[in-house]
Amino acid sequence: MKTILLSAAMFTFGFLGAQVKSTEKQIIVEGKDTTTIINDLLEGDFKRQTIIRTADKSKMTIEDLADGNQKQTIIRGGDTTVIISSKSDKISLDDLGDLEIDEKSDSTKIKLGKMKIVVVEDKDKKKKVIIDEKVIVENDEIVTNENEEDLKKSKGGKGEGHWSGFGITANGFLNADGKVSSGTDSYFLQQDYARSIGFNFNLFEKRFPIFREYVGLTTGLGWQWNRYGLKNNVDVVYSSDSTYGVENTTLDYKKNVLRASYIQVPLLLEFTTNSDNDKAWHLSAGVVGGIRVASSWKTKWETDGKTSKNKDKSTYNFQPFQAYATAMIGYGDWSLYVNYGLTEVFEKNKGPKFSPVQAGIKFDF
Repeated sequence: MKTILLSAAMFTFGFLGAQVKSTEKQIIVEGKDTTTIINDLLEGDFKRQTIIRTADKSKMTIEDLADGNQKQTIIRGGDTTVIISSKSDKISLDDLGDLEIDEKSDSTKIKLGKMKIVVVEDKDKKKKVIIDEKVIVENDEIVTNENEEDLKKSKGGKGEGHWSGFGITANGFLNADGKVSSGTDSYFLQQDYARSIGFNFNLFEKRFPIFREYVGLTTGLGWQWNRYGLKNNVDVVYSSDSTYGVENTTLDYKKNVLRASYIQVPLLLEFTTNSDNDKAWHLSAGVVGGIRVASSWKTKWETDGKTSKNKDKSTYNFQPFQAYATAMIGYGDWSLYVNYGLTEVFEKNKGPKFSPVQAGIKFDF
């Protein structure tokens, strides 16, 4: 392939040097063969039409159209292929002296005048030709692009993950039987669901494609802030080996909330239906691990018309490390998700045997 690229350029330089005013460059991919052709632009009033006969007896004609585009007709055996595309960049014969080939890397890099061409061939003998980051030839398929965004879509890029973003979560507890907890499971942890709201700020993500943009693995970094509103008028008490509640008969709490925050890292398997994220459905499933960075118990009450607050920062025997299974489905930048705790809310034997469960909505950054 490298020989074809070099030979075609140098042969054209010698043959057309005396009569050609300027040249154009074309890339032809047929089967597993990639051919570089320098096309002539003749002086005078002749209609430009170049006929190339390749080694396998196929023919290719290139002509200008009235609308400024270019028509390429390839005849191979009994098959005829017509490609309509914009004109390629012109180069002068003087530029041919700048032709360079880099053979030190896994890819072939060619500089022809102002044009940069990279030919990549992987272990499966699949070729990809990149011309000035505008023309992509991949697996015998030619795609022409005029901007970086279209180029990214045509190559099938790495796609987008759906971890980074802002989410609002409803928090709950499951008891040892896997059912939603109630006051009979733990009186002091009976929830006020209107105050059991959490937030997710997922700041970073990295996606590793498995199959183009359609399947990939995503990881990242985020912050989860959980609130558990307590319905009953209780004080939360803890020691080194237990967390429990004691009813407060003196104060009438207007707010009674336990809180815990975690730095978290996910590992998600993601599927998308379209290379354009704005038009794609996505589905993710995986696990998320977290490290507790803060926890507290906060109360608010009124005495003689005066509002008082108290906030006690401590561990309250919340798990220092958490893990949960997660599943997410969405369209474009919006997602619905559920989380199921693989670890308990409190350290083992230091509080009610509850597992966290969450459901929420998220908007991607």
